[in-house]
Amino acid sequence: MGFSAAQALTEVLESWEKRLVSVRGECGYLDGALGKVAKEMGETDGKVEKSVRSVDSGERR
Repeated sequence: MGFSAAQALTEVLESWEKRLVSVRGECGYLDGALGKVAKEMGETDGKVEKSVRSVDSGERR
């Protein structure tokens, strides 16, 4: 009984190790992809802000 329990725990451990490797890979991919999107959005936001500031709204205070 003890050996089969140890074997089952080993299988569970190996299964979780494989899952964690997969999750780490996905996190690495998402880090790069989301970083790229954030950079692009930041550049877009800056361009929009600059173009909006260049528009004369006609309001005088």
